Order: sequence, then C-alpha cells, then structure tokens
Amino acid sequence: MLWAFFDESGWHAPRDAGGHLRKLTVGGCVASFESWECLSLYWSSALTAMQLPSFHMAAFEARQTPYNDWTEDERKNRLDTLLTIIGGPERHCYSFTNIARRDDTTSSIYERCAHDVLFELSMFDEEFAVVFAHHPEFGRHTKLLDLMLKYGIGGKIRSCSVALPIDTCPLQAADLVAYEMNKEERDTLVSRRYPLLRLRQLGSTFRFGSAAN
Repeated sequence: MLWAFFDESGWHAPRDAGGHLRKLTVGGCVASFESWECLSLYWSSALTAMQLPSFHMAAFEARQTPYNDWTEDERKNRLDTLLTIIGGPERHCYSFTNIARRDDTTSSIYERCAHDVLFELSMFDEEFAVVFAHHPEFGRHTKLLDLMLKYGIGGKIRSCSVALPIDTCPLQAADLVAYEMNKEERDTLVSRRYPLLRLRQLGSTFRFGSAAN
C-alpha cells in the first residue's frame, strides 16, 4: 500500500486589492511506507542539525523567524539538504489547484481541491492511505471520502486522516512541494524555480491538475 501526504498553499491578491484568495493548491507526494519512514529519519536529523522544531516553506521564503538570521549560503545549503531527502525516483509529486469562485470561502475551495486529490488517487491500481495536513477551516476529509465511496468512487483509498505538520515529517515535505507547485502553477511565464528543478534532477516525477470553475 502507498501513502500520500498533502498540504495546501494559497495565492492571495495584494493587500491593497483586498488580500482575497485567488487560487488554492493542495499538493504533496506519494511513496511507499518504507520510503516515508526513511524520509522521516533523515528529515528529523536534518532539522536537529539546523536547530529547527519543524520546517515551513512559506516562512522560509519570507525570511521569518527562525529563518531570518540565516546567511544566503546557509539558506541554499539547508534547503538543498531537505530537497535531497525528498527527492528520488520513488517520490511522485502531485498538485491540484482550483481558482476561487465569486461566492467561495477558503473551506469551499479547499474541499474541491481535496475532492480532486481523492478522485485522482482512486483511479490508481494501488491501494492508498491518505494523510492531509490539518486545516483550520476544513475538517471533513473522512466525510468527503465516505460520500465518494457511497457513489462508487474512491475504493482504492483505505484510510483518510489528518495530522499536524509539526508532528509529521512527511507533511513538512508535502508543504515544501505544495508551495513550489503552487508557484509553478501561477507563474507559468517565469523560469522554473530551483526546488522543482532539483527534485526533478533527483528523479521525482510531477503531475499538475487545475480547474478553472
């Protein structure tokens, strides 16, 4: 059975334009349980060496505490350490993006993304356990899966649960991947950023899904 870990990353309008959510991406990785165990071991060791309780990509990019005192060399080397732990031919990265509709809430657009994740995984031949990062405005992942199962969809998904990224190394990896795939999806005319280039170089595969309405 494969395990899939997913987190979300949003794209908001500028503050002077209201700061509303324009798009939401739910992204992450699929791999074997053994692969995730190996990642967790190396990830925990790397964070200990960096004196971090956890890693959050948006805070890293914004140079917020505790990343604000890192030199440019430290930023590059430490990010590359984490990318090397994530990357590999057994790591398959997916993202599902939805554009905000007129009457959307964060919860409603997240639900569409979560549905897309579960629907995509249900099409595979392998069986899955799915873990979503805790989202304060959405807690109906299991009910969503139950509804899909009721209509004959999602039979390959054996479990669907929620966890906190600070407690779950694979979700911290999913956070990094979701952030970068969100950036890639919205900045299609900009050269691909280093993290995705590095992951592809290491052998990871990528699949992007998006819906305009």
